[in-house]
Amino acid sequence: MRVRHLQTYLADQKLIRHGKLSDLQEFRVGIDAVYWSRTLPGLKDPLADALGGLPPSAFGVVDKELKLFTDHKITPIFVFQGIQPKSHQLFSSQLHQQMDEAWTLHASGERESAQQK
Repeated sequence: MRVRHLQTYLADQKLIRHGKLSDLQEFRVGIDAVYWSRTLPGLKDPLADALGGLPPSAFGVVDKELKLFTDHKITPIFVFQGIQPKSHQLFSSQLHQQMDEAWTLHASGERESAQQK
């Protein structure tokens, strides 16, 4: 599950630092894989969606970026969204069920009951 507004929060708290890649030498760095891939300039191909897939240069761009990590002895740990936990799905379905009930009540003219859901 993605953390909403994380970038804004980090900027507001002045937690974002800019420096040399060599400053991270010998470190393991956690990287949001989706965010990272969206920042790679070579992956922004306007025809990729129309052609149904990745731009032809995708593997070369990613390999070039990964080589930077290797050259600086940085171990990237890519973090992906993964599977939604069952507890989250349960909460989510309960919320959807309440909304469905509220709209059903609203549609049948029971506006006050709908607002209490």
